[in-house]
Amino acid sequence: MEFSDANDLLKPGYLAFESGYKDLAGGKKLVAALTRMPRCRAKMVHWWFSWLGGTDQYKLWHPRDHVFSDWENRVDGNYIGASHLVQEYLAGSDGPLHRLRIDFHEPSETFDAAAYRAGGALAVCARIGEMEAPVHHGRMVHFVRDTDYGCEMRSRFWLGLLADRQTGTLLPEHVAIGLRKQHLNDEFARRLHQHATEEMGYLAELLPILYRQVTGDDSF
Repeated sequence: MEFSDANDLLKPGYLAFESGYKDLAGGKKLVAALTRMPRCRAKMVHWWFSWLGGTDQYKLWHPRDHVFSDWENRVDGNYIGASHLVQEYLAGSDGPLHRLRIDFHEPSETFDAAAYRAGGALAVCARIGEMEAPVHHGRMVHFVRDTDYGCEMRSRFWLGLLADRQTGTLLPEHVAIGLRKQHLNDEFARRLHQHATEEMGYLAELLPILYRQVTGDDSF
C-alpha cells in the first residue's frame, strides 16, 4: 500500500495488510498497526490529541518510551496545523532517543475530501521529521472507525517520503533512495511497529475514563 493508495482505508472492511511492516518501492517502508479500543469512540481520540499537552500527559500514553512533549502553533487545543515536538524511544531505551516534529494537517491532504467526509470516520494525519531537520521523512495516519464495542484505530506510517519541510516538495528520487539506504532499515520499522502497538494499547485502556473525567461527557 503506497501512500498514493491511502484512500483504500476509506473502504469498508479490512485490507490485506493491517499490522506489521513491509518494503515499498524505492526503499520506502510501510508500518501498520491495528488497535481495537473497547468503550472508546472516535470523538475521544480527536479530543485526546486536542487535550494532550506536556511531558506528564505524554507519559500516560507510554510510560517507558515517552520522554518529552511540547507543542508549537496549537491554538485553543486545535492540533491540526500545529506541531507536536516529542522525544521518545521506540521499543525501549536500548535503542536511540528520537527527537521528532510531528506536523498535523487536514485529512484532505491525504484523502479524497468528499469521500472522507462521506465515510464518517476520523483520520489524524501528519508529516513526520526530526525535530530540527529541514526535511520530513514520512507521513502518518491514525484512521479511527466507531464500532459496536467502541472503536478501532488503523495506524499507517509511510517511511521514506522525503520532502522539504517548508514547501512540501519531494526530494529528487535519486537523492531520496540514497538517504533511505543510509537511514531506513527493518530494525527501525520493527521498533516503530512495536511502539505504535504498545502506545495505542495504553491509550485504549486510559481514554474512556480520562475522557469522561475531564469532559463530563458520558454519551457513547
